[in-house]
Amino acid sequence: MMKKILTKIIILTKIKNKNEIPDYRNYSFSMAELIRFILEACGILGIISVLFYDSFLPFYLLIIPFLYFYLNRKQKKLCIRQKQVLENQFREMILAVSSHLQAGFSVENAFYEAYRDMNVLYGRDSLMVKEMVLMIRKLDNNEQLEQILMELAKRSDCEDICEFAGVFMIAKRGGGDIRSIIARTATMIGDKIEVKREIETIMSEKKLEQNVMQCMPFFLIGYLSLTTKGFFDSLYHNLFGILLMTGCLIVYIFSVFVSEKILAIDI
Repeated sequence: MMKKILTKIIILTKIKNKNEIPDYRNYSFSMAELIRFILEACGILGIISVLFYDSFLPFYLLIIPFLYFYLNRKQKKLCIRQKQVLENQFREMILAVSSHLQAGFSVENAFYEAYRDMNVLYGRDSLMVKEMVLMIRKLDNNEQLEQILMELAKRSDCEDICEFAGVFMIAKRGGGDIRSIIARTATMIGDKIEVKREIETIMSEKKLEQNVMQCMPFFLIGYLSLTTKGFFDSLYHNLFGILLMTGCLIVYIFSVFVSEKILAIDI
């Protein structure tokens, strides 16, 4: 069991390779992120061990599984955030392509021109600009644009990109009105993103309250331990106290998951 957990931790700690084609279904940590999250995991588990058990024994026993859990959780959150950034930038790219199509460019040339706009808007290190560099290289190698978009859709696993790539492929091969399809798609994606932003604005206060409430138990235990010596002595180093504190910790973890589920609104 421990070997499996260690193997999964090694997989999770894969460092980003700048030369590989990005797969947005998974997230690879940078070296700075990896060091930061390992230190965060050690700090959190150390605080729990001291405040709830007055001992570092739980830290030594649980550090490996907790590290796997924490890195996996961070990886999922960063993966979702990365997809959101890609979707937002994809919408801007479609708007740029649509404007160049209206100006009389062909579909392929409109994507070339959109690359310049995106480079100015987001910079060469942005996700969509990197994708457009890859897209232009493939177009220069005479690959079909609809196939390139389908490959991006598969790697991104984003609903909006997948829908656009599917509709674009059907329209391109069936002789549909590409200009109106792209313009309509940009409008639909833009409306969806605006709704998401409005919901995030409304929920930002609640998320702040959630973060404060998640820290309160640790603050209260730490405050009472410092200001009232011996207040928790009856709960440390005995079976009843260990079971009680473990039960409280389980209830706390459960409440954190429930609160995150409540605030996770998917559109």
